[in-house]
Amino acid sequence: MQASEYAYSATPTRNPFRYARALWRLVLKDPERTTPEAAIVEIGFARSRWGRRFARWDQTLAILAKNPQTARALVERRAFGPIVLDDFEALPEGTLGRVFVDHCRARHIDPNLIQIPPDDEVGWFLNHLYQTHDIWHVVTGWGNDLIGEVGLGGFYCGQFRSPTFFGFILAIIMMNVIYRRADLDVILDAFAAGYRAGKHAEPLFGTSWDELWTMPIDEVRARFATDRAAISGEGIQAAA
Repeated sequence: MQASEYAYSATPTRNPFRYARALWRLVLKDPERTTPEAAIVEIGFARSRWGRRFARWDQTLAILAKNPQTARALVERRAFGPIVLDDFEALPEGTLGRVFVDHCRARHIDPNLIQIPPDDEVGWFLNHLYQTHDIWHVVTGWGNDLIGEVGLGGFYCGQFRSPTFFGFILAIIMMNVIYRRADLDVILDAFAAGYRAGKHAEPLFGTSWDELWTMPIDEVRARFATDRAAISGEGIQAAA
């Protein structure tokens, strides 16, 4: 399989003209070559005052705070990262860290590109999601193609059970369906499969991934009961 280029915005813009230009380029450019613009739009929306009102992150945090497995992470707000890929290259094949680095190297992913200032609980929550996003890809088995991102979005919704978070994810999915001319049936099937898997899996949010890098990937997936039977798209079954 030919390696794909995945590039993400390192600095969420606060310049409204930069944001508007990213949105304009997202509409006009080749849908397959707009990942940086999509990241700017997504992150800018998530952090904006209007975006916070729409997503109601406080409601998602309230739901996570009710679960003892995720509430502790919100209280401790442990720092995580940066992820140094070079440190994982000597790990045995099949371990989480080795599968992760092989996946990132094959697809030219820098897992440290997105950094959101964790100034408050919402900032920490969003930063944690983006810092661990590619780890969730590997553990759940959903790839980094559009179908995989939608599947993982469904997995997030199944894990968090938050109507407002679902609304945020749905807005992103519909933007991709419209501007990337995605097949709606394929997209909805991927989302539904991801949702079911996330609903039945153990919570991944707040996991101390630093303690699991040396664990075999199969054991990590078994620990969280991630069901990969219905994964579509490129997927991540083992090493990239």
